[in-house]
Amino acid sequence: MTRLISRSRRRPRSRSSQQKHSWTRSYLVRVQRQIIACRSKRAFQGFAMFTILLLMLTVLTTTISLNTRTTAGMFITSWQGKLRLARDAAENGLVISVSELNKPSNRRLLGSVPLDKWRTNDYNVDTDWNNVTVRAGNVIYPSPCRYLPNWDVYQITQEALNMSSINPPVRTVYDSDYGQYYRVLGIKLTKADRSAVSRSTEMAAQNAVSYLTMTVEGIYSLGTAPTTANPNPPNSVHYTVQQEYQLVPRCCRQIAYPVDTGSTANACDAVGLYGAYKPEWIARSTSQAGLFKTNQ
Repeated sequence: MTRLISRSRRRPRSRSSQQKHSWTRSYLVRVQRQIIACRSKRAFQGFAMFTILLLMLTVLTTTISLNTRTTAGMFITSWQGKLRLARDAAENGLVISVSELNKPSNRRLLGSVPLDKWRTNDYNVDTDWNNVTVRAGNVIYPSPCRYLPNWDVYQITQEALNMSSINPPVRTVYDSDYGQYYRVLGIKLTKADRSAVSRSTEMAAQNAVSYLTMTVEGIYSLGTAPTTANPNPPNSVHYTVQQEYQLVPRCCRQIAYPVDTGSTANACDAVGLYGAYKPEWIARSTSQAGLFKTNQ
């Protein structure tokens, strides 16, 4: 009887122990699951933070890139605009300078005076059977061809004489307004076959086409104005234009160009004019053009 009682008492203890172990395992499983969940959550939060940082970095990089492109675009646009204005100044200076040589007062220079003698003040040209010294203010245009009443129209200009100088060069800077300037860098002559014309002893031909090459530099500067002594002020933009013109002889006060009809005679002889009548030279059309920029 005693044994039965003792066995009956032990059985509840065994069930309680099993329940206790089962509860412990369940608790451990729940704790483990919570730990895994926390780790997963932390991993997800870390991945999300990395993704956010990556997006922020992408946005920042894109913004910087756009700002850089915008700034570069503005700079390029501004630079190209200034360069275009410098080129316009050069082309305008080219037109003005060629027109200067085509004035009646200067038309005889290219075919009557070697380039190196334009500013020496000691070279004479036969005019109306007199020797006239080539210098600014003097007249070497023949009297039979002077049809305008104003004497100064036929006076040699200093602007024309300055174009030929190379030793030393006289490169006067002229103001075209609105920050645009130009200066003639030099002129040269070549023969019909493009061989060089001696600057010290030869001139344009009286019975054939010659060629005149002129180089003009345009300057754009809104700050310090360029001067003949200082043509390169800070932040100025420069553009150089070079063009070649046909230089064609004709007799003074005549419209026809004998060389166009194949004549090889002196321009005045070809039209039957002699004595005081003398040839003049006109730069009339562009043969070759070259553009090149110099930025300083």
